[in-house]
Amino acid sequence: MEVRRYLERHIVDDALAAHRIAFISGPRQVGKTTMVESILTKFHQSANYFNWDDDDFRKLWLKGPKVLVENMKKGSMIAFDEIHKDLRWKIKLKGLYDLFKKDFQFIVTGSARLDFYRKSGESLQGRYVPYRMHPLTVGETDSVKPPPDQEWDDHFTNHYSWTDLLRFGGFPEPFFMQNTGKVQRWRRLYRERMIREDLRDLQEVHNIQLVESLALLLQEKAAAQLSYESLREDLSVSFDSIKRWIDLLEALYFCYRIKPYSKNIKYSLKKEPKLFMYDWSLANSGGAQFENMVAGHLLKSCHAWTDCAMGEFDLYYVRDKQKREVDFLITRDSNPFALIEVKSGRSTPTSSLCYYQKLLKPKFCLQVIKSPKGERSKSLQYPGIRIISVERFLGSL
Repeated sequence: MEVRRYLERHIVDDALAAHRIAFISGPRQVGKTTMVESILTKFHQSANYFNWDDDDFRKLWLKGPKVLVENMKKGSMIAFDEIHKDLRWKIKLKGLYDLFKKDFQFIVTGSARLDFYRKSGESLQGRYVPYRMHPLTVGETDSVKPPPDQEWDDHFTNHYSWTDLLRFGGFPEPFFMQNTGKVQRWRRLYRERMIREDLRDLQEVHNIQLVESLALLLQEKAAAQLSYESLREDLSVSFDSIKRWIDLLEALYFCYRIKPYSKNIKYSLKKEPKLFMYDWSLANSGGAQFENMVAGHLLKSCHAWTDCAMGEFDLYYVRDKQKREVDFLITRDSNPFALIEVKSGRSTPTSSLCYYQKLLKPKFCLQVIKSPKGERSKSLQYPGIRIISVERFLGSL
């Protein structure tokens, strides 16, 4: 089954058309390689895909990447996968690009955040456009939908079943497999390979077993505020170790943290993040899975809108010391854009949603519920707040 992913068209028409390196990062097995191979095939460049795990390619790359392109036809498209595993990859890629940027188009992919590697060493600033690839979502099409304008469901499509996504997650292999036993095996092998292989390549960690234990504990914390102290006590290690290991797991796209929004909110929380999993099906409870799935869709859209130059979008949650909380807030260019509360069955707005809607005045204010029976686009009692089904809400992203 051929699945054209949402970033494919933008990578070709944006980064490659401008002769910038397209940096594509994202979780292991999220579909990066398949998408890049689809792009190369479309332009009859299939032979120009190079993977770090291929011994012949690695030998040539280590000798000097110039050797790879000397006999290639000008205008060729070239893709490098996982080259960040070479300690000197930035210097070599910069040299290659500076010599041949007018002659070739370059794509670089990696299952660890390429920006993690950009923090030190030779700079590639001004030479690349970063794209962050996410799992499958309900309304995904072959291009990035723009942010909603007049109504939240301006761009509604229903490509994938939200109930199937909730159960199996959005990673292509387990989602299309839809076999409970095989999916459980896939998850176990995925976690082991990510920690034992990708983590090793990212940074030296002396106690891999403790990091594996931390990964299991984090699944129990999905969609909840993160207490580093609680994790430190559970694993009997230092606070700094817990923080560093979570930073690494986040760099590997295993989990992510959402910060509280504090601008113009009196007595707001400022430090305590909420934790979510890229594979939301790992969350231990149904409620956490549901909220985590919504978070995954929202983060994917924020990243896509930002990466495709539609504005600067960020995802937060809102909570103050009076314990008034709303699950999500999207900001657009630092201004409140969409306030979102997730309630599986409640079809009347929460008091916290009403409070923050008046305080923050976002363009959109929505309460997401499971059943379409409770949907309300307008309400005299709660003006400006829409009750929307999860299918309609997620299918519009």
